[in-house]
Amino acid sequence: MGSIPVIDGQHFKVPEFYCCYLLQSICKSQSFYVGSTPNPVRRLRQHNGILTRGGAYRTKRVGTRPWQMIVVVHGFPSKVAALQFEHAWQHSYKTHYIEDVNRVVKNKNGGRSIHHRLATVRLLLSHVYFQHMGLTVEFFNRQTREIWNENKFGAQGGCLANVSTVPNALGVADVSSSESIDVFANANLALVETFYEDHVKVYRSKFEMYKERLAFGQLACEICDATFDYTSDDREKKPLVGFCTSENCKFVSHLRCLHRYFTDDVQLLTNKQILVPKTGKCPNCSTVISWKDVVTYSTAMKASYG
Repeated sequence: MGSIPVIDGQHFKVPEFYCCYLLQSICKSQSFYVGSTPNPVRRLRQHNGILTRGGAYRTKRVGTRPWQMIVVVHGFPSKVAALQFEHAWQHSYKTHYIEDVNRVVKNKNGGRSIHHRLATVRLLLSHVYFQHMGLTVEFFNRQTREIWNENKFGAQGGCLANVSTVPNALGVADVSSSESIDVFANANLALVETFYEDHVKVYRSKFEMYKERLAFGQLACEICDATFDYTSDDREKKPLVGFCTSENCKFVSHLRCLHRYFTDDVQLLTNKQILVPKTGKCPNCSTVISWKDVVTYSTAMKASYG
């Protein structure tokens, strides 16, 4: 439940981007690789030998290059969380994030197909630990998305995450010549580049917007009325703060105050006490905002201003 922090801290920062990914060999379509990275473009180039430094030994095996990145799971609140998901995905036959009765991979040498790999993602996303991270599943290949939708093993879960396919997603690769293979690999890399650059562009645009708001000096929390000042040299005056994610709303408050407001709302509506809210309504404009997004930019501001 504590996958996203709700209290003041000096060093923690939600990463700009972190994902787990699944590679598929274009030439040997039954060869796969699971990994994690803060930069999928750089990582894919490493796996394919475009960048000479980096890349896993398994993806350098003769006949497996080039690789295509067919799906990513992103939105992890920390590198540690992404590594936990990656390890569970790689070792689905024994991970404690999947109950024995639900496993589709029963032993170390089983479950190597694309169906098993995608079913494992569904099962991991259904675990309460990953549910509260607000993760997103993004496909770069139409055929892979169709296999996901087919859900051959009837794995429960996956509906708790946002699932989408990038525009102009690829289909089945033409492997009739080295030229056609290279064209396909380059097209896949271009899709990953566009996806990653768009994500970073949105993140940095919002980051600058919130940073500009804090540059005005002393501001009052719109819930408790206490003041804070991110232009001050005094760290005590720079607590974690939360913003409304609507560009038309200037709401700002202490993060702890907004957390209490969201959790109190949930308790009022459902009569249930929760530690980490998924969403909440802005106290000012009633826009439904993601708690994960609030914390992401809150920790970014804190890390930026010190």
